[in-house]
Amino acid sequence: MRRAGLIKPLLRINNEKHRVWRKNYATPVDSGLAECSLDPKEYVDFKRQLRQLNLPHKEGHTCLQLECRLCDRNRQPVTNAQKGTDHGLLAYVNKRTGAFICPNCDVKTSLGSALLSYQLPKPVGYRQPLQRQPLYESRFPHLAVVTPEACAALGIKGLKEDQLNAIGAQWEPQQQLLHFKLRNAAQVVVGEKVLYLGDRREEIYQSSSSSGLLIHGATNKTKAVLVSNLLDFIVLATQNIETHCVVCLPYELNTLPQECLPALERFKELIFWLHYDASHSWDAARAFALKLDERRCLLIRPTETEPAPHLALRRRLNLRHILAKATPVQHKAITTFGAMRNDILSELQNIEKVNGVKWKRFPVLNKLLKGHRRGELTILTGPTGSGKTTFMSEYSLDLAMQGVNTLWGSFEIRNTRLAATLLRQYVGYPLDDRLQEFNHWAAEFERLPLYFMTFHGQQPLKPVLEAIEHASYVHDVMHVIIDNLQFMMGVSSYRGDKFWEQDSIIAAFRSFATKHNVHVTLVMHPRKERQEDELTTSSVFGTAKATQEADNVLIIQDKRLTSVRGKKYLQIAKNRYSGDLGIMPLEFDKDALSYSSQNQNAKRKREKTPSEN
Repeated sequence: MRRAGLIKPLLRINNEKHRVWRKNYATPVDSGLAECSLDPKEYVDFKRQLRQLNLPHKEGHTCLQLECRLCDRNRQPVTNAQKGTDHGLLAYVNKRTGAFICPNCDVKTSLGSALLSYQLPKPVGYRQPLQRQPLYESRFPHLAVVTPEACAALGIKGLKEDQLNAIGAQWEPQQQLLHFKLRNAAQVVVGEKVLYLGDRREEIYQSSSSSGLLIHGATNKTKAVLVSNLLDFIVLATQNIETHCVVCLPYELNTLPQECLPALERFKELIFWLHYDASHSWDAARAFALKLDERRCLLIRPTETEPAPHLALRRRLNLRHILAKATPVQHKAITTFGAMRNDILSELQNIEKVNGVKWKRFPVLNKLLKGHRRGELTILTGPTGSGKTTFMSEYSLDLAMQGVNTLWGSFEIRNTRLAATLLRQYVGYPLDDRLQEFNHWAAEFERLPLYFMTFHGQQPLKPVLEAIEHASYVHDVMHVIIDNLQFMMGVSSYRGDKFWEQDSIIAAFRSFATKHNVHVTLVMHPRKERQEDELTTSSVFGTAKATQEADNVLIIQDKRLTSVRGKKYLQIAKNRYSGDLGIMPLEFDKDALSYSSQNQNAKRKREKTPSEN
């Protein structure tokens, strides 16, 4: 059995009492859940224990469902007539992570901890103290029924106030917003989602330990349509689609917390009908489908004739006809052009989003690489002391500020120092002599979707891969950075050729990037070259496999010590997506630790005080 402590936990820079999310930021993580993958043997032992105790349980799509022994609601024993039914199946064990979740008593713990409550039958009259989380308190005390004013401001033709009231909407006249309650699988209110009618901005507030969904439809329906925003939810929920429930995802297309999965267990079919408003959300449906079990997921490809629901209604398209055109997300090993036709059309009509997320600090990279895309492998190399880590920090910070969930694996530099560098690059100047501003900037920085592995020094491949696979599943990580690859060599049980060992590590990351649709960036040292010689793709340490497997090869060329007029620049030496090669000059701003030539964000922050922000 794998020890639970083998995988070190992921750190997340968020510790708020309530989780607040806005469109340009990602959600905090699932606090309190075990940060390791499920041990198959432990899971089998748990199910065997349930059978020995004759406790009802059943396999779901993503979770094992069973009676909760930590919940007051389930103190009564299950009778023979009730066995095999849904009575008492209130707790869920995630089959991927082993997280034990009870939506009713709001208990979240590891499977190993929960197993103690199921190992022995409870004595007669036994009552275990229940540590129930406090009920969620709304931040909007002045809510009322929806008025005609709200319907007019929403701008949906033919919409009546009784329709909005019927789907659970409430009106807040002072701030001009529509309010919806978010509930978990036990129908307990755990948060709220609001739509400001003035600028159509959405905000979400949830308790620090829970995450819920907005679901409209009869409980006996086994099909559901998943949308990413409240406007699409309102359109579909008020169209009286008889066959499907309508589900609004809590955090749009940024992440889908595992606490939400139990509420979706009852559906046999899930259709993703999403509004892709940002390039980093392009592959969100496929990523969520992997988490929800691809076999029950279908997708409506975003084309001109099949747009998002609110756009389809505005263009007077038949919503039911579009819904009937949903195709399976899962593809077989062999396909045809006809099966890919809609995918190809969708990509051609959304070419900018397919290109990937654009950098704001490095416009030259946008011209050459076209964008940052999921599923690719990038290698960054450069001489010792050339600033690889500093550049990669700003490179990743730029993407994280645009909502790209990022996981850092820094084996060479401790997380505190790395985070300090990222914070300084975010602010644009050192905070050493302006400590009174620290709390302000730290609070803003915490909202970025950044995660850190706690590994340091040499680490074997297996626990690192398990940690990033866990982050991909639980936190919907889109970008993984390994700094640097050489720290993962020399600690495996294989004591043979070091080049063979490196090739196997690179192959593992290449496979992970493709399978999980995550962009992996590997920082690597080059071979020892003469200072006067430029580095090339063949200068990357090891065999040619590293550069062959990579989609992008970035090289920092530092010629400041070899010539009076020598410069430092980033060379794009390989670009599999578009084939464009070139260089980007690197001029270092020591105060901001920045390589950005424009660095407009840092300049604006230098000119503003925290109160002005």
